[in-house]
Amino acid sequence: MALITFLMTVQMFVATDLTLLARTIDIWTMFFSGLYKWFYMTVFNNEFSQLKTALTQIQTQGSMAYGGRSADAFTANYLKEMQKISFWHMFSGMVAAFFIIVSPLLTYPKGDRSDFQYYNDPKSYPVSCWLPFTLDENWLFLVFFACNSIALVLIVIIYLGIDTYLFGAIYAIGGQIELLKTSLNNNENTLEQFENSSGTNRISIYTGKQQIQYYSTLRECVKHHILILDYITNIRKLFSTLILMDYLHGITSVTFALFQLTISASVIETISVMCFICVSVWHQYLNNFFGEFIIQKQLSVCTVLYNVPWWRCDKRVRQLLTLMILRSNKPTFITGFYMYKLSYESFISFVKALYTYYMPLGTKINL
Repeated sequence: MALITFLMTVQMFVATDLTLLARTIDIWTMFFSGLYKWFYMTVFNNEFSQLKTALTQIQTQGSMAYGGRSADAFTANYLKEMQKISFWHMFSGMVAAFFIIVSPLLTYPKGDRSDFQYYNDPKSYPVSCWLPFTLDENWLFLVFFACNSIALVLIVIIYLGIDTYLFGAIYAIGGQIELLKTSLNNNENTLEQFENSSGTNRISIYTGKQQIQYYSTLRECVKHHILILDYITNIRKLFSTLILMDYLHGITSVTFALFQLTISASVIETISVMCFICVSVWHQYLNNFFGEFIIQKQLSVCTVLYNVPWWRCDKRVRQLLTLMILRSNKPTFITGFYMYKLSYESFISFVKALYTYYMPLGTKINL
């Protein structure tokens, strides 16, 4: 994959055809960013491995506030939806890779060209590479075509697989926030049941025993909340460069893919380019969806805390509630070096930027 990426880099400097150049840039950005992601995660393998350990610790702490095995069942049931998202995310990439592999066979067939011309034309392969040597045998053509196809499939698996890892980490910690909210609601219900059974005035202060029990449980919730926020901060630090690389890849590849779409030579090439654009935009949407997802999850903790009857609790309980509210009012954002914040607003800006960057290329075509 690294060799093919290098050959595509050379091809970008020697290509004289705009169609070939646009096609090369589309795939080159995916290869380059995919290899960068793989290299980055390899270098920081220990740090990424600690995410799983930290998640286990968070689950253990959440179980102390929620209640043993029931918390594990809650989390397992919550994570089932992520399996569906992961499957369709990877499946869409495989579909796009299939059309990209098939496209040159149907769009640029041999026709009246000689074997030498056909074998040495970069458009005859799924990935447009500069050829350091000439091909004059059919088996050499098939081997090089197969290498292109395998490298393309592998880079798609690496690229989307690492993204799925990010989505899974965000979704898993979102499940811990749901577990935290459920624990807080359970504590609130316990207090209400105590009040109803006591028959005392509704504005009375709870008994000392009830206060101690509620304070103890709420303290476990605070510890759970702190671990959750630390985990989100670690996600932001570890994935910061990968998110920025995703954005640069998306804005560049989709812009040139739109340009390639306007000058596509056949229906099958149009379909392959459209699949590539759809997967790239879908990928950017998922990035921002999960960024917005974790923002809203953090803010939702405030709503639950506001409903806790703090005015009937002692000073220690009110201090813990205040601490959690202050931590939840300013959510931790998942960003790419603070240059690109994952949110719905950023996705809208991304789509607008595509149109802005595409216009100069479209104008050049008209001229």
